[in-house]
Amino acid sequence: MQLIAAGHGTASIGEELHVSERTVKQMTASLLRKLRVTSRTEAAALAGHAGLLGT
Repeated sequence: MQLIAAGHGTASIGEELHVSERTVKQMTASLLRKLRVTSRTEAAALAGHAGLLGT
C-alpha cells in the first residue's frame, strides 16, 4: 500500500517486491475489491485516513 500511495507504477512495485507485474496487478485488484474502492488513489486516501501509511 505504501508503494501505491507513493505513486509507484506496477512495474516499479514489481521490481521493489521481486514479483511479476501480473502478480502486482492481481494483488492490487484484490486490495481494491476488499477495500471496496475503484482506484489506487481511493485506496491510498483510505489508508492514509486510517493512519496505515506511517510517516
